[in-house]
Amino acid sequence: MNRDITVEVFHSFEEENRAEATRRSRTSIEQRLHEFATLQERRWGADWGSRPIEKVVSYEKTDW
Repeated sequence: MNRDITVEVFHSFEEENRAEATRRSRTSIEQRLHEFATLQERRWGADWGSRPIEKVVSYEKTDW
């Protein structure tokens, strides 16, 4: 499978947030739901909807 991937570098979080909002506004409801389900499965596993989720907080610490 060949996929074209575009990498963008932003100068600020605000600029990235605007670009993400624009990208998301161009997607259909089905595409958004698929993206949400994919993220949930990555975080909680394939059966994320069939059992209670253990509440866990995760974060990243950066030097900047």
